[in-house]
Amino acid sequence: MIHGIGVDVALAPRFEEMEESLLEKMFTEKEIINAPSSRQSEYFASRFAAKEAFAKALGTGIRGFSLLDITIEENEAGKPYFALSGRAADAAAGLKLNLSISHDGGICIAMVTAEYEK
Repeated sequence: MIHGIGVDVALAPRFEEMEESLLEKMFTEKEIINAPSSRQSEYFASRFAAKEAFAKALGTGIRGFSLLDITIEENEAGKPYFALSGRAADAAAGLKLNLSISHDGGICIAMVTAEYEK
């Protein structure tokens, strides 16, 4: 059964030449290290959209946990998934999360479904 669905859109140009100190407040060290040298603005915008969509799918908004409790990783095939820690992991306990990310022309979108585990 579905607990919630979250969708968010972010514009890549907003993440161009962003101050390192601001990136460090929104993205984990692993995400910053894994950012590709090209298309960084799309990389960060899509991950920010995914974090916002996660909060919307939970129905909580970004309350009770930090953006740094959410890491977006990719499997060997390039499919994104959540690696949660701290309070974000607690908030999502018992839920199966599905994440889809897409971007085109500087527009990045993320969709998350949160389903109750059986």
